[in-house]
Amino acid sequence: MINNVYTGRVLDGETKTKVEGAKITLELYGKSDIVHSDSEGFYQFCADLREESASARIRVEAEEYEKYNRNIVLTTKDNKIEEIHLTSTKKKPKGSLDKIAAVATVIGTIIAIATYVSTNPVSTGQPNSGKLEGSQPKPEVLSKQNCYPAYPDLCVPKDSPDLKCSDVKERNFKVLSPDPHGFDRDRNGVGCEKK
Repeated sequence: MINNVYTGRVLDGETKTKVEGAKITLELYGKSDIVHSDSEGFYQFCADLREESASARIRVEAEEYEKYNRNIVLTTKDNKIEEIHLTSTKKKPKGSLDKIAAVATVIGTIIAIATYVSTNPVSTGQPNSGKLEGSQPKPEVLSKQNCYPAYPDLCVPKDSPDLKCSDVKERNFKVLSPDPHGFDRDRNGVGCEKK
């Protein structure tokens, strides 16, 4: 008889993380030996082979995992047992929490921008022009000190989100450098040109 020490590892089949405390049973020559995986998912058996190779059965049981049952071949030339990947029995929600959180963040951002735009409209300083297309007029005109100096003919609040020409009613207004909102794409000093 040839005495060998065989090692293996038990991992979660999906996450590839170690499975600690799994019960591993090795059946060889009608005899069963039981060991448990350590904190890193490793286990080992001592087996006396009668020949250079022998058929055996390995069974693995772990809490919250499906049972594993497989025939293997042990040899005197290789003392490693292939990794065992277990399938979790935990039911996973149809939509993961990460996806739900991401969608909630996007919706919250859209609501915040819509609220900001409706309460902080772009203004030219002219009566009833302190509104975006389709919004209610803002009763007070913004003071020039709160406006971007890049747009002297138009008051764009310094704390406004990134705006596009489609967000403002005015066309062909003066633009100075730097142009934080990119209203003057061709850099000719005229913003949101009407063609």
